[in-house]
Amino acid sequence: MTGARKSSTDTRTLIFALRHLRMEREILILKMAGQNFYAFPPYAKAPLGGLDNHVSWHRSGERHAVSRFHDGKRWNELRSTRRESIVNLQPPSSLKGVGFLCHIVCGVGVPFVELYPLHTNTGEICLLDAESAGFRDDAFFVRAYLVEPGAQDHIPISANTGPRILYLVKRACPPWLAVEVFQQASVGLTRVPYFSE
Repeated sequence: MTGARKSSTDTRTLIFALRHLRMEREILILKMAGQNFYAFPPYAKAPLGGLDNHVSWHRSGERHAVSRFHDGKRWNELRSTRRESIVNLQPPSSLKGVGFLCHIVCGVGVPFVELYPLHTNTGEICLLDAESAGFRDDAFFVRAYLVEPGAQDHIPISANTGPRILYLVKRACPPWLAVEVFQQASVGLTRVPYFSE
């Protein structure tokens, strides 16, 4: 990891980027503030795209999925442009097993080269190497999970999974975080590079 920056002692922002096709592009932003967790795509803040799509799992146990648009001056809170869903789950600190946080599809409609380059956002950079993992020039999927310490082997693997990378962030104050990047299989399964800090 490079480029470590923290805004406070209990807040940490991780910028997940993928090295693929001889380029490095941001694919996911994870923010941890105590027992509150936030996941969003790199463009999800003004003025970059004027779109806020994020999922958050709060210490109260509520998980929110929000989508809203920026009007150029402020976030537009009109009900016609803002959608929010709330689910009550257990607090992250009492998670048993694996809890799903978010899912992003990349490379469908927008080529990899057009994704946001490295250093678009500020935070600790977690650079994953898709080239050494055998990724093709094709769509890929990004998933983030909250994981009870030691339960990383219970992270579900989708049917027809091909090249796959799993990155585990171990925290002193559970839960841990796991980010999975994968493509669908073309011929058969490949090895799984495993990273841990």
